Amino acid sequence: MKKIIFLSVLTLLAGGLTFGQGVKTQTKNNYKYGNAVDVAYEVSFPMGNLMNGATTSWTGFTARYEFNMGKGWVGTVTSGYLSFADKNQQSYSVVPVMVGAKLHVLAGWYGMVETGFNFFSTSGPTAYSNPAEWGYSVGTGYEIPLSKLLSIDVSTKYQYNLDNLSYWNTRAGLMFKF
Repeated sequence: MKKIIFLSVLTLLAGGLTFGQGVKTQTKNNYKYGNAVDVAYEVSFPMGNLMNGATTSWTGFTARYEFNMGKGWVGTVTSGYLSFADKNQQSYSVVPVMVGAKLHVLAGWYGMVETGFNFFSTSGPTAYSNPAEWGYSVGTGYEIPLSKLLSIDVSTKYQYNLDNLSYWNTRAGLMFKF
C-alpha cells in the first residue's frame, strides 16, 4: 500500500510538471486559484487499525486556508474535527492539522497532497488520548465556481497515519475567495 501511495504522489508531481505549465492563475470561467477560505462538512470511513474500534464518521467539519503559489499550485493549511461512530462502546475523535498543496491540472480539477499531525482521542472503557499521530494524505477534487468569489469544493482523499489509524475521507465545502 505504501508503494502505491508513493507512486501516486510521484505521478501527481510528474503530471504537475507537464499539465501545470499551461494552467493560468485565473481563467474565463470564474476559476480563480488563489487565496481562499473553505469551510466543509466531511464523511470519513475508517481503514487499517482504526476499523477495530470505529465505524463511519458522519460528523466532521474542517476549515482550510488556501494561498496561491503560481502556475496552478495552491498551498493549503487544514484543521477541524472528525468524530467516528462508536464500536464496542468506544468512540474516536480526530483533530487534523495538515499543510499541503493542490495542483490544478484542468479547470476545476486538482490533485492534492498533505502532511501533518492527527490528534486522536477516545472515550469509553479503554479511553486514551494520543498526543500526535504523523501522517500524510493523497487525494483529488473538483471546484465548482458559483461566482468569482464563491465556489463549491468537493474532494476525496486517503489519510494514512503512522500506527495505521487511517481513513478515507470525502469532503464538500463552500469556498470564499479573496
